[in-house]
Amino acid sequence: MKLRGDDSGKVFILSNNHVLAAENLGKAGDAIVQPGKYDHGIDPADVIAELSKQVKLKKTTPNKIDAAIALLKKSVKFDARGLKDFGGSLAGVGSDFVDEGTIVAKQGRSSGLTTGKVTAFELDNVVVQYDMGNLRFDDQIEIEGAGDSAFSEGGDSGSVIFEKKSRLAIGLLFAGGDSGGSNGKGLTYANPIRTVLDLLKIELV
Repeated sequence: MKLRGDDSGKVFILSNNHVLAAENLGKAGDAIVQPGKYDHGIDPADVIAELSKQVKLKKTTPNKIDAAIALLKKSVKFDARGLKDFGGSLAGVGSDFVDEGTIVAKQGRSSGLTTGKVTAFELDNVVVQYDMGNLRFDDQIEIEGAGDSAFSEGGDSGSVIFEKKSRLAIGLLFAGGDSGGSNGKGLTYANPIRTVLDLLKIELV
């Protein structure tokens, strides 16, 4: 990602507030490691970026997104649109509206490449448990896994969800559960990607 209107060459990582900023506790300049600390990444050997901007999570009013960005170190090589396991690359950003039944995919840290379908769009009153308490989200995307598989697992937060056919990004994965959906494998929730881009004032590189 890059800041809108910025031609400085600065590139940013997009993920969730709860991933990069520890649910509002992070400060600008905090080190971001890859692999993450849960996967035994260490500071400073595995530092790839520094926290730049977050949208604060709110306890008392509905949230629109769970998102933050981190400035990538110039020495880190990257493929901004690569979909390694999918055999292609992101083609861009999708429209503001996503039809129910749209077939989507994502590459995640835990479950890898999975496919699913959109089961709800502009969904309100999605309540997610965080360390800071139960938070409400409005205008979200709901997705269930294809066949007998779950669409996401714990640790997949921050994955970009894209339309499988067009490879256009439509959402930022931020939550999921292991029950519900027509296959009983759970439901996944995503912030609409255009809302994320607008609130953070960023665009796809």
